[in-house]
Amino acid sequence: MVPRLIATDLDGTFLSPDGTVSAANEAAVLAAQQAGIPLLFATGRPVRWLDVVRDLPGAHPTVIASNGAVLYDLETRTVLDRICVDPELALEAVHRVRSAVPGVTFAFESGTRFGYEPGYRTWAVDDGTDPAIFSGPVHEIVQRCEPVKVLVQSAEIAPDDLLDRVRDLLGTTLTATHSATRDVGLVELSAPGVSKASMLARCCARLGVEAADVAAFGDMPNDVDMLSWVGMPRVVANAHAALRALDFPVVPSNAHSGVGRTIHDWLSLEPAR
Repeated sequence: MVPRLIATDLDGTFLSPDGTVSAANEAAVLAAQQAGIPLLFATGRPVRWLDVVRDLPGAHPTVIASNGAVLYDLETRTVLDRICVDPELALEAVHRVRSAVPGVTFAFESGTRFGYEPGYRTWAVDDGTDPAIFSGPVHEIVQRCEPVKVLVQSAEIAPDDLLDRVRDLLGTTLTATHSATRDVGLVELSAPGVSKASMLARCCARLGVEAADVAAFGDMPNDVDMLSWVGMPRVVANAHAALRALDFPVVPSNAHSGVGRTIHDWLSLEPAR
C-alpha cells in the first residue's frame, strides 16, 4: 500500500542524531513529491526553529509546528493557522502545577517569541541579543507572548513522571505531552484538543485525503495521537519506550534513515547511500 500523504516528526525521527538531513531522507522527500505524494513535517519545534528543512527539495511548504498549535508556510514564511492558549487558563495551570509540584519553572512559546521566568533553563544561553527571547514574571509574559504552548520544567523530576503528574493535575483543561530527550523534565501544554493529529486532520480535510490513506512517522509521546489517527503509522526503532510498546510497525532508527528507507520501499526505489 502506498500512502497518499506522509507526515513525519523531525527530531529523533526524520533528522539524524546530529540534527541534519541524511542523503537517503533527502532523496526520499524528493521522490515522494515526484510521485505526487505530499510530505509534511509535524514537529514540536516553533516556527523559528525550522531552518533545517526550509530549503529541502520536494518537501511540502506547509509545516505543522508547536505540536499542532501552528500551521506555517515555509515558502512565504507566514502563519496559516494558530491556536493560542487562553491566558486565564495558562495562569490557572501555572498556579495549580506550582502549588502541587515543588521547584517547577515555566516558559511560554508563541512560535515567534519565547518568554521565560527566572530560573527556567533555556536550551541555549540567553545573551540578551535576540529580541524574540525575553524573561519576566509569568503574568507579564502571558500578556506579551500570546502563547501557543506553556512549558513546565523540572530539574528534579523525569519527563515521564512529570507528564503523569501534570496530567493528573490539569485533566483535559489543557493538552499535556512531552518530547523531552534530555535529563531535564519538560512538559508541553497546548490548548484543549490541540495536537499534531488535530492539525493534520485539518490539513487532510483541505487536501481531500482520508486518514486511512495517510502515513506518519514518530518517536516520542507527542506523536502518539498522530500515529493513532493515521492509517499507516510507523515508529522508528530509537523511539521512546511508550511508543515501542504500542502496536505500531517499527522501521529503522533515525541513525539509519528509517523514514527515507521506508518511503523508498513504498515507491519501490533503491535508497540513496
